[in-house]
Amino acid sequence: MPYIYKKKNVDSPGIPYDFNLIKDYNDIAEVILELKRKIIGVKIVYDKESYDSYKIDEPERKQSYCQIIRDAGNGSIKKSKLEHHMCDGGTTALALEPSNAHIENGTEYFSYNLYATAPSAKRMRKSIKSLHDDMGTTYGVVTGPLTEFKDIVPDVVMIIDRPYVIMRLTQGYVYHKGIKPEIDYGAMQAICSELTVTPYLTGSMNISALCPSTRMLSSWEEDDMGLSLPYEEFTNTIYGVIATSKATDSVPKRRKIIENLKKINIESSELKYLESYL
Repeated sequence: MPYIYKKKNVDSPGIPYDFNLIKDYNDIAEVILELKRKIIGVKIVYDKESYDSYKIDEPERKQSYCQIIRDAGNGSIKKSKLEHHMCDGGTTALALEPSNAHIENGTEYFSYNLYATAPSAKRMRKSIKSLHDDMGTTYGVVTGPLTEFKDIVPDVVMIIDRPYVIMRLTQGYVYHKGIKPEIDYGAMQAICSELTVTPYLTGSMNISALCPSTRMLSSWEEDDMGLSLPYEEFTNTIYGVIATSKATDSVPKRRKIIENLKKINIESSELKYLESYL
């Protein structure tokens, strides 16, 4: 291990956490993309001490992780641990509890009647990204609107919205990188694995058209789909959305965006001239 003068905790990233900048980009994204839900932040919590230090309410009843994410998109910030979750897909993906042989050998997946054979169910299970494979167990998770993460550095940023929004966010993401994201999607464990664990582990954006379970449990609209990315890619992605507006949005739409931007208070100096892109 290298010599370290002062150890950092997981809420002290290498780059200082500028909440005001994050909020500005969040508000701009809501205006430019006309989002129908809040942008969601997710924080994986490793230990009880950190979990207890977050002065955030816990859910009043057991829910699936994707229902908790739905509530986050509707404006609710919560911290939750194993006892608040009722879906073992979510709890194992987030490493809130260990997995078991029934899940890992594909028997559980095969019982859903979604796969032709037991081996095909096993192959699908093997392809699901899950934190329990890498981390043993975690202690909890914080979920809520990104604008509520004032003193907590999120790990993942998630947006559930219509396909046009997902397209624009993808354009924003590749604006700087120039590389197509490698999409991890199989219509299985969409919110917990594909939209939370995948960007957490790969460091890349991911897209999911969701899965049958979350569509039923969370009552998503038929045209809803999801996009998530590591927190550290968020501002660059939204900057890319702004920069590609002239090439993507019609003149009337850009005029509407400019008018709506005048209604929000942008604090960050680097965004004072964003109208030049529009």
